[in-house]
Amino acid sequence: MKRILTGIQMKKCDAAQIGAGTPSYTLMERAAQAITKEIYSLGWEKKRILVVCGSGNNGGDGLIAARLLHLDGAHVDVYFAGEMEWCTPETKRAYTDAVESGVSFEGEPAWESYGLIVDALFGIGLSRAPEGVFEQVIRKINHSGAKVLSVDFPSGVDADTGEMPGAAVQADVTVSLAAYKRGHVLGDGVGHSGKVICADIGIGTDLFDADEQDCPAYVIEERELSLIPKRKKDANKGTFGRVLVIGGSRGMCGAAYLCAKAAYRSGAGLVEIFTCEENRQSLQILLPEAIVTAYTDDVPEPALLHSALERASIVVIGPGLGQGNAARMLVRETFRKVQVPLICDADALNVCARESLAYPGDVPVIVTPHPGEFSRMTGQSIEAIAADPQVSAAHYARENGVICVLKFARTVITDGNALFVNMSGSPALSKGGSGDVLCGVIAGMLCSGLSPVGAASIGVYIHGKAGEEAEAVYGEYSPLASEVCDRIADVLKCAHSE
Repeated sequence: MKRILTGIQMKKCDAAQIGAGTPSYTLMERAAQAITKEIYSLGWEKKRILVVCGSGNNGGDGLIAARLLHLDGAHVDVYFAGEMEWCTPETKRAYTDAVESGVSFEGEPAWESYGLIVDALFGIGLSRAPEGVFEQVIRKINHSGAKVLSVDFPSGVDADTGEMPGAAVQADVTVSLAAYKRGHVLGDGVGHSGKVICADIGIGTDLFDADEQDCPAYVIEERELSLIPKRKKDANKGTFGRVLVIGGSRGMCGAAYLCAKAAYRSGAGLVEIFTCEENRQSLQILLPEAIVTAYTDDVPEPALLHSALERASIVVIGPGLGQGNAARMLVRETFRKVQVPLICDADALNVCARESLAYPGDVPVIVTPHPGEFSRMTGQSIEAIAADPQVSAAHYARENGVICVLKFARTVITDGNALFVNMSGSPALSKGGSGDVLCGVIAGMLCSGLSPVGAASIGVYIHGKAGEEAEAVYGEYSPLASEVCDRIADVLKCAHSE
């Protein structure tokens, strides 16, 4: 997994690598190679390219990339927006090398004539609003109509907070160097970074595990799918666990159905749904593979629930549960009796917050709130949570002894000791039922044998990728949660592909 670092941490890693014997210019050449590699992978080398450079080493990365593209025969120009007197020695060298290689420099480019603009103005080196010529250049980049690739970080966005104090580049793709930056997953940085590609350029990023106060943060990547254990040839349905989904109040069987179906799609051997009698027929038609245990009274008999809990190896409580008397009883009794990993979602979290219930202390507990639910759980405003969901989630996880899956555009997963951020996903997931599918995926990953934090992290990644697959078929407006659920299979096929 790639690290998520602050700007200061990244600069310390860079300095440590140079101190260990890797010349700064060599690192810049590697950065430039990563930039050109991404341009070629996207087929953008066929476009007319403008590389916009500042005076710092970010500009030097851009200058070297322009030289490499020029030597490969691409139609590339450079607009140097910096001042030579402010250039680092490495950037001066990169500038000289570009000139001597015959790279074309433009004094005032025809911005609309380019198909691709490489933003190498500031990278992580600016934390205030751009001024003067730099503000004008950023606005011209954004209004050019060209595709935009930012080097390390979109210029004008704060690399630590994701805030945008003034004009900022709107990138289609950002090639982040050595590690992800906090601003890639926070605030305006999420939208302005576009697709983020993290390139390994030979800089170690593990200097901070031992002494930093906050838990180390990582990005979940596709290769983590290989951690899902392979299924043995002699396995049977009992090998892969029994998920109990407690949910579905009257008229709300859809949430329980989606959760149960996603658990099956994610590898669960058996799924039992504990719900009210009114939902039985619909659920048996929608998902005949599921076992339905139904209660007939307004408030279920505890013994019926206890029996279901004894059969389960994973419990999910909350999808479509409601917040009435039955829901309150089910949450309290489940917390009191559960002996296996527990996933709390939706109405179970709302009941827990209203009733001030403590989570079970002797089993792994995964909570999956969206910002509104998390606000009710913590008393924080949604605005305060959104400002730094990583800190909020890590604090909550530590204080309550749970794994917190805080759902945002960049969902955060943490047990308070380590933190993982998910970069997969699609606007197509902004639909009712999406969270129910996520709970089922996490339950299925627990059934596969992953640790609770591993199941939560990889489950969130799978869910996001399934959303991407659904978008590819139906567009970003149209996919239903059930269609996202059906795309889980496409993602899991890649888990152990050769």
